[in-house]
Amino acid sequence: GALVRFFHKIIDAVLNFLHLSKYKEQIMYLVVGGGTTAIDWIVFTLLVFFLPDLSSLPFFDRFPNAIEYTAAWIAAVLFAFWASKYFVFESAKKEGTVQFFKFVASRVLTLLLSLAGDFFLTGILEINEFLAKLIISVLVVVINYITSKLFVFNKKQEKGESSHDEEPHL
Repeated sequence: GALVRFFHKIIDAVLNFLHLSKYKEQIMYLVVGGGTTAIDWIVFTLLVFFLPDLSSLPFFDRFPNAIEYTAAWIAAVLFAFWASKYFVFESAKKEGTVQFFKFVASRVLTLLLSLAGDFFLTGILEINEFLAKLIISVLVVVINYITSKLFVFNKKQEKGESSHDEEPHL
């Protein structure tokens, strides 16, 4: 509500001052993506250091960081949905539940990519888990932007919506 509007005023003022208003969506995606990546990495790192090593167990011998990737993914997805909805794509509030499920569904692809990357890079090639995470993170950021833009927060009208329900696309 009020806090989001307050931050939008500050963001708009800074971008206007820097003559970057037309790039607001891309700039905000980078900022939110940075925050999402930070949350993902913090949760992942804490779990790598504090969870017991399960790599001697079946499944975990090939997916040594499955728990870490999954928990980090959950934390990152929750933050990313909220921040993307209100600061990147500025989408209508009434679509919250539908958008949330679309968002989570689109992010499942990146969880699967992360687990496949963990399997291949860490489980098979035995690359350091943090180097593997860095490689995987780059691919995840690109895929997340594309799926969010095209599938979750697109501003095209849905069937049956009237034009006054849609926020203008700047």
